[in-house]
Amino acid sequence: MTKPMIRRIKKIDNYRMFQRWGPSPDSEFPRVNLIYGQNGSGKSTLANLMLGCAENDQEAFDSGLVLDVEFDGARTEVKASPGSAFWGRVRVFNNDFVRQNLSFEAEGGPQPQALLTIGKRNVDAETRLAELRKKLDEVRPKIAPEKKQAESTDKAVQDRLSAVAKTVVDDLRNSPDTRYRATNTYTKRQVREQLDEDKIILGEASTDLDADRKTATSEAMASLSPRVRGPISEEETVDEARRLLTVNVVVKVIENLRGQPERSSWVQQGIHLHDGLDKCLFCGQPLTADRRAELTAHFDESLKKLQEAIDVLVGRLGDSVNASKTYLDALPADASVYGDLKADLQRARAAYQAEHKTYSQTVEKIVAALKEKRNNPFDDVALDPQLTLTAPDTTGFDKIVAAHEEKITKHDEEARAAARRVELYHLKGFADEYEKLKKDVEEKNKTVKSLADEAADLEQQILELENMDADPVPGADELTGCVAILLGRNELRFSTTPDGKHYIINRNDAPATNLSEGEQTAIALLYFLVSVREDKNTGDEPVVIIDDPVSSLDSGILFGASAYLWSELVTSTYASQVFLMTHDFELFRQWLVQMESVPKNAREGGYAAYEIKTRYLVGDGDSVCREPKILTWLLDDGRTKKLRSQYHFLFAQVAEALKTANATPGLAAQMEAMALMPNAARRMMEAFLSFRCPEKMGSFHGSMRAVLDSKPGLDDSVRTRIERYLHTYSHMEEADITRPLDPSEATVVLKSLFQLMNHVDHEHFTSMCTALGFEAEILLTSSPDLIQPSEHEGER
Repeated sequence: MTKPMIRRIKKIDNYRMFQRWGPSPDSEFPRVNLIYGQNGSGKSTLANLMLGCAENDQEAFDSGLVLDVEFDGARTEVKASPGSAFWGRVRVFNNDFVRQNLSFEAEGGPQPQALLTIGKRNVDAETRLAELRKKLDEVRPKIAPEKKQAESTDKAVQDRLSAVAKTVVDDLRNSPDTRYRATNTYTKRQVREQLDEDKIILGEASTDLDADRKTATSEAMASLSPRVRGPISEEETVDEARRLLTVNVVVKVIENLRGQPERSSWVQQGIHLHDGLDKCLFCGQPLTADRRAELTAHFDESLKKLQEAIDVLVGRLGDSVNASKTYLDALPADASVYGDLKADLQRARAAYQAEHKTYSQTVEKIVAALKEKRNNPFDDVALDPQLTLTAPDTTGFDKIVAAHEEKITKHDEEARAAARRVELYHLKGFADEYEKLKKDVEEKNKTVKSLADEAADLEQQILELENMDADPVPGADELTGCVAILLGRNELRFSTTPDGKHYIINRNDAPATNLSEGEQTAIALLYFLVSVREDKNTGDEPVVIIDDPVSSLDSGILFGASAYLWSELVTSTYASQVFLMTHDFELFRQWLVQMESVPKNAREGGYAAYEIKTRYLVGDGDSVCREPKILTWLLDDGRTKKLRSQYHFLFAQVAEALKTANATPGLAAQMEAMALMPNAARRMMEAFLSFRCPEKMGSFHGSMRAVLDSKPGLDDSVRTRIERYLHTYSHMEEADITRPLDPSEATVVLKSLFQLMNHVDHEHFTSMCTALGFEAEILLTSSPDLIQPSEHEGER
C-alpha cells in the first residue's frame, strides 16, 4: 500500500483565476493541511480543479496543472491528464459532491413514498439510466428510416451501374470480344469493380468514340493488290543521253541542209518516198543519179545509227514516265486503308505526285535535247550540268501497304483494344457521378451503423448499470448515529431498500420532507467520510480534500462538526494526506487550537496552516488582475496565537492592507484594500461596536451613531465616509447611496476606520496595534500619495 502526498503545486497555466500561477506556498505540504480563505480568494476554485482532474473533466485537464507528488519517499511529477493512477486516489468534498451524491425524486426533498439515493455511483447510475433509456428511445426510431434511405440510395447506384453496363454492351455487342455480347456477361459488377480500382486506367479511354466504336465492331478490310511499278530510267539514262548528244557524225554535208534540222529531217523522210521515182514529188525536178548520190552521202549510215539510238532512248524515257504515271494512278483510294493510315496515305500520294511531276519535267528536258540532236546531228546540243534524274520514291506506299496488311492480320487485336477504349470512355463519363453516389451510400450506411452501434452500446450500458453493484455506502444504523452526533439531534433515521442502493429517510418516524441545506450537507459529508474509509481506491490510501464542509451548518453544531472531522481525517490514518479548506474563521480557529495542542513530536506526517489571499497585480496596459497567494500561517507563534480571535484576525487583515497600500501606493494596492471592505472591514467594525454599544447590536448604523454621539469631536465627514463606503460594498444593511466610491478611496476609508476606533477608544486601539505588531501612527497618518476624498464631501 503506497502513501501519496502532494508536496507542492508547481504550476497552473490556465484555470479560472489561476493564470500562469507559480509555486505556492514556499514550504511543502505535510500530511495535514488547514487552509483559510475568504470567499473569492480561490480556495474553492483550487478544490474544483482537483475534483475535475479526479473526474476526468476536460477543463481541468486543459489547466496545465503540475504537482510535485511523493510516493513512499520517491518524488514524481504528476500532470493534469487522463490515465494517471494518482487522480483515482484523490477524493474531494465540496458543493459539487453534495449535488452529485444526494438525489431526491421529488422537488423540495423526499416526499411520502420518495426514496433518497445516496452514493455517487448509485446517483450517477440512476441518473445515467434515465438518460440512457431516453436516448435509446430517441435513437431506435431513427434506424429504420435511415436504413430505408440507405437502401434507396444504394438501389439508385445499382440502377446507374446497370445502365452504364447496358450502354457498353449496346456499343460493343458486335465486337470480337465476347465479354460485351450481352448484359448477362457484362454486368454492373464489372463496372463497379473497375470504378473501385485505380482510376489511372481511365486515362486510356477513347478520345474518338466514333472511330474506336467503328474499329471495334467492323470486319477486317480487304488486302491491297500488290503494286509493282514498271522499269524507271534514272541517272544512268542521263549519262547515256549526254553521250549521244556529244557524238560527231562524219558525212558529206549538203550545205543547204547544214544548220537546218527541220529541212534535214524533212529531206531524210522524203528519200524513202522517192524510191523508184525519177522526179521529185514536191518540186517535179528530175532526180538524177548525182542528186541521189549527194543525198545518200549526206545521210550516211553512222547518222542513221545515231538517230536510231536517240529514238530508243527517247522511247525508254517515255515508257518510264508512263510507268510512273500508271503506278500513281493505281494507288489505293483513301477509303481502302484503315482509318489511322489514311493521313499517311494522303501524305505519301501527295509526295509521289510532286516527285512524279519533277521526274516528268526532267524527262521532257532530256527528250527535247535528244530530239534536237537527232534532227540536227551536226550541231552541238548540251544538257544542264546540274540536271539529275531520280525516280519517284515508293517507300512510303510500301510502308502503308505493309502496315495495312499487318492491321488485317491483327484486326481482332485492334478491335479488342478499341472496344476496351470505348468501354473506358463510358466508365470515365460515369466515374465522378459514381464517386458522389457511392459516398452518399457510404455516409447513409455509416449513419445507419452509427445509430445501430449507438443503440447497441446504449443497451449494453443499460444492462451493465442495471446489474451494477451498489456503492460501499455506510450502514443505515451508522448513518443515523453519525447524523445525530453531527446535528446534535436524533430526529432523522435511515433504513435501506432491498436493492441496497437507496435509503428511506424518516423524520420522527414519518417520511422526511424538505431536508434543510445543512441536513443535506451533513448527510453528504458523513457519506463522504465513511465511503472514503471503506473504499480505499483498491487498497491505496487516498488524498482527501474538503472544501467548506460547515458552510451551511448551524453555528451551534460547529464544534461537533469540527471534532468529527478531526477524528475522521487526522486521528484516523486511512487518508495519506488531508486538505481542509474553509472560509469559516471559527472552524479555522478550532482546528488551529487542535493542531497546536498536539505535541510537535506527535504530529505524524506534519501539520501546517495557511491563508489563501487574493492579490491585485498590475498587468499589461496598467490593467489590474487578481492572483491567489497561499501564505504560510506559523503554528506555535506568539503573534498568530493572538489572531485566533476573529476580531484580532480581522483587525490584522485590515491593518496589513492599509500598511501595504501606504508602502506601495497604486491601483493594485488600492484594489487589495478595497477587497477587504465588503466583509473584513465591516465585521471588524461590528465587533468593535458590539463591545462599545451592546444595546445597539444588529444595527450597524445605530451603533455607529451611538458611538459618535457618546464621543463627540470627530469630524462628521469621517462617519459619513465610513457609512457610505461600507453600505455600498456590504450586503448586510441597506443604505441610500447617491454615488458609489472608486478604488482610490479604499485606503482613505480604511484609515478613517482606525481614526474612528482611536478617537472612541485610544487605549484599546493602541493596545491592538502593540499586540499585533503595527505602528499606530502609520495606520492613522495619511500618505501624501493617497487621494483624499474631502474635496468631494460637499457632493454627497
